[in-house]
Amino acid sequence: MSDKKTKMLLSGNEAIARGVLEAGVDVAAAYPGTPSTEIMETIALFGKETGMHAEWSINEKIAFEVALGAAWSGLRSFTVAKHVGLNVAADPFFTAALFGGMKGGFVMCIADDPSFHSSQNEQDTRMYALAAHAICMEPSTPQEALDMVKYAYDFSEKNESMIIMRSTTRLSHSRGPVEIGEIPAKREIKGEFVKNPEKFVCLPSSARKAKPLLLQKLDEMKDYSCKSKWNVVTKGKDPLLVITSGVSYTYVIDAIREMDIDPTIYKIGFSNPLPEAKIIELLKANPKCLIAEEVEPYFELLVKAIAAENGIKVKIFGRKEGAIPISNELNPLILKRAFAKVMDLKLDEHEEDLPSQAEINSQLPIRPPELCPGCPHRATFIAIKKAAKKRQIKPIMPGDIGCYTLGFMAPLSSVDTTVSMGSSIGIANGLAHATNQTIIPVIGDSTFFHTGIPALINAIVNNAKFVLVVVDNQLTAMTGGQPTPELGITAFGEPAGIVTIEQVCKGIGIKNLEIVDPYDLEHTIEVIGKALDSGELSVIISRRDCALEYARVAKRAKEKIEKYFVDEEICIGCRTCVRTFACPSITFDYEKKKAHVDESTCIGCGVCRIICPYDAFTKR
Repeated sequence: MSDKKTKMLLSGNEAIARGVLEAGVDVAAAYPGTPSTEIMETIALFGKETGMHAEWSINEKIAFEVALGAAWSGLRSFTVAKHVGLNVAADPFFTAALFGGMKGGFVMCIADDPSFHSSQNEQDTRMYALAAHAICMEPSTPQEALDMVKYAYDFSEKNESMIIMRSTTRLSHSRGPVEIGEIPAKREIKGEFVKNPEKFVCLPSSARKAKPLLLQKLDEMKDYSCKSKWNVVTKGKDPLLVITSGVSYTYVIDAIREMDIDPTIYKIGFSNPLPEAKIIELLKANPKCLIAEEVEPYFELLVKAIAAENGIKVKIFGRKEGAIPISNELNPLILKRAFAKVMDLKLDEHEEDLPSQAEINSQLPIRPPELCPGCPHRATFIAIKKAAKKRQIKPIMPGDIGCYTLGFMAPLSSVDTTVSMGSSIGIANGLAHATNQTIIPVIGDSTFFHTGIPALINAIVNNAKFVLVVVDNQLTAMTGGQPTPELGITAFGEPAGIVTIEQVCKGIGIKNLEIVDPYDLEHTIEVIGKALDSGELSVIISRRDCALEYARVAKRAKEKIEKYFVDEEICIGCRTCVRTFACPSITFDYEKKKAHVDESTCIGCGVCRIICPYDAFTKR
């Protein structure tokens, strides 16, 4: 690489990954989850050349522990997850934050998802940092993300502490010019774990000693936080202080430029421990303060407490005062309205009348996501419904996290609960004991390995009776096709060990186990029916490649996919195909009163042929 400074257009996720590579990280581990997935994908794409170890772990807890073990061995390590992934890793996370001892730098990036773009809840990682007494940093731009990651490793090693890097969806997926540095040359990577039971055997007796030391360290870091280059004051002329962080800072800048106002802005990049002394100084110098932050009132609660404890007479505006919404993302218009409220200003008339994002969303036509053309999960749900209907059963169907969650949409209407990874089987355990209803939980292959196995073991040892259907497309489809244990490849695309779902099921003692191809619909219906008739705990693996991946592989291999079309002389316009199957490739021509197949999206699965009562679908 030349000495000239090079700039690239990078997303926030790519910038974080680049920072990890430039920092010379030795071990990286993750489980995919939007909005964080591309970080590990980028690391895996380029990390092999550095000699590092990178892996897609089975779940976030294990990924965290992989990175922790490396950091305790003196290697720089990294783990990344979306915000709900931190819930999975919370057990080791809290203990590791307490005991420290990271001889190698340890950075954990968590991507929060304000506005629930791809998540079942809206969490704020800063609250985890506060509860765990962990250091937390928040970049505002892709450039700052890269620079902050590199800085975090030096800081982590100096203090033998884990660093949380908090991103959000907008930072993760936005792009900007980023000045990049050099990636270290390939190196031999081996650390050494030095035995220290008092430090690494995390018993109550050692925890009692560790916590006062941790709190003392954090208390000392408050002074550092006040001087940190990541906590920046921009002095303004207007009598208003704005405290903000992350991508919210960019919205603040847009708003004040458009309004031609000049408040003092305190951009906090080092958000735990909080720079209390600097905040006190700034609060005393300003009669009003606006807190601009996303998700939880983290700054708001702490800053109001600081003001009260120090007797500072300042009016602080946040959620309670109605200046900032209680949920969802911020944007420049929200900030402009907040400034107008706080500073007694008037916006332009058209801006006053502009609807909020929530109002706009409520007026737009609903365009829900749907299973892809040819998705084997659609056929599986159809088979379950037909097998149950034949027996006049209305089963309860706990669902899980993955593409198949979309089975709750009409006309499939086949998912009754979705809570968290692996919860379909856990909830099925409870339902089986609490009701006399037929229970058919549905879980994906990646999710089964992630957290489904313990719940299935629980069903065996506690005599829970249900029919578990594992929809197995042999990759983590919803996040872009990352490998599962069945695929037998590493994050670098190299050969790896293989663990199949049937191996696990047989190993833990499942006696009633069947594997079906959902495209063979009639056989799948028969197998599910027999399992329902048995009244025993049964597992059915419904295995067929992801339709998208199948189409990609066929295209690369230049293989011709045989498409289906509708024979209009046979089709009577009964609409069974669109009413019950709802493949996106099938539409209905109301003028001709005939079904129609869009051959540009059809992948030739042939399930429509079985669904049609008149055999109107045929191959070209």
